[in-house]
Amino acid sequence: MKKKLLVAAMSAILVIGTAITSFADTYDPQYPLKGYMESWFVTSPVTGTTAWKSDPENFFYEANSHMQYVLDLAVKNRDPLSLNSIGGIDLAVMAKLTDYPATGLEGVDQGKLERMTTEVRNFLNSFDWRNATDYEKAVRIAKRITQADYYVSSDQYGMQEGTQYAYGCLVEGKASCSGYDSAASMLAACVGLPISSLGSVNHTYPVFLVDGVWLAYEPTSKDTYFTVADVYEKNVLGDYQLLGKYCEGTSYEIPTSVEGKFPNITYGYIYGERAPFIKFK
Repeated sequence: MKKKLLVAAMSAILVIGTAITSFADTYDPQYPLKGYMESWFVTSPVTGTTAWKSDPENFFYEANSHMQYVLDLAVKNRDPLSLNSIGGIDLAVMAKLTDYPATGLEGVDQGKLERMTTEVRNFLNSFDWRNATDYEKAVRIAKRITQADYYVSSDQYGMQEGTQYAYGCLVEGKASCSGYDSAASMLAACVGLPISSLGSVNHTYPVFLVDGVWLAYEPTSKDTYFTVADVYEKNVLGDYQLLGKYCEGTSYEIPTSVEGKFPNITYGYIYGERAPFIKFK
């Protein structure tokens, strides 16, 4: 029995060692998304230029309701990553980090492109994201976006120009709630972590799908914990938001307990009800 266990253990070590060696041999720190992200780039049937494959604007000729078409596809394929759409400088950064021959993105400010590419590249090279757990990915993203200061101005729009974008969050270090949300969506798309958003026109926040549970994160207060997301939170019209519609279509049930699924769970109260807080350092 001991001999069999020893052989099994050595085999496991060999497999792990091979995986690590393979990762080291194929990973390119200059183009960390190369060999991973190419399938997400398509030539848009609408514009004829490079686009994110689930961008609803690519389905102009497919359906009257772009978002409904995307939602139906995501539900059919049970693919929440397809709920996201990437464009503009965010798409240009991802194409650059993939070494993908994109077209139609030449108008992007090249100085901003270089600066943002550097920030995202540094993030991807800061940990072994291809082999990381989804929980670790979510923690890393939460920590990275909250390096930016929360910025709310006194004008009628409640934000400084630029803080609503990923660039403001990742490069300039200033973000409104939507800036945090945009940065989280981009980084999550890079590392293959399903992500969506909840909230309203006045405030949005990211939610990550981790081990079958949608976890909410509040970056504006720089929280060091996740909570179980109320994916069926309704908008001002009383309808489910996009994530809620997706979850309804895939019969997702909000878990009543997450004991044993995540490390360091404590309990507090949200809206007067006892709720778990998944804390991280």
